Amino acid sequence: MRQPRGESNRGVQGFTLVEMLVALMLLGILMGVVITAIGSNTSLNSQTELRSQAAVAAEQVLDTARTKDPATMPTSGSDAAVNVVVGGHAFSVTLSYCTNITYCTGTARQLLAQASYASKTLFQVETVFTSVNSTANATN
Repeated sequence: MRQPRGESNRGVQGFTLVEMLVALMLLGILMGVVITAIGSNTSLNSQTELRSQAAVAAEQVLDTARTKDPATMPTSGSDAAVNVVVGGHAFSVTLSYCTNITYCTGTARQLLAQASYASKTLFQVETVFTSVNSTANATN
């Protein structure tokens, strides 16, 4: 409200321009920290989701391999990379055989599955497939 000439503003309360600028500056700094934290958390979540999807892609290739008799699998080398789409991302999964020869016998094969995305390996798992003859144990 406009004061008549000659009267002072001593009884009027409010903030000065400097106080307002300091408050806005502090608010800006605080918002910058919060936005940075949210952006970094979003990036971390995306990386974790991509790794989980790579694990699913490797699992799908291993599930397909489980349908084969281990004795018919190679004793060395790798299969050609298989493209598996999970969650809209295309992963390249390579299956390698007997990278650790200790676990490769007549009826067992050690397998290494590696899932890659954009030429970067995101997930790898090793397992041993073996054949169990349950009919031979039942007759003894």
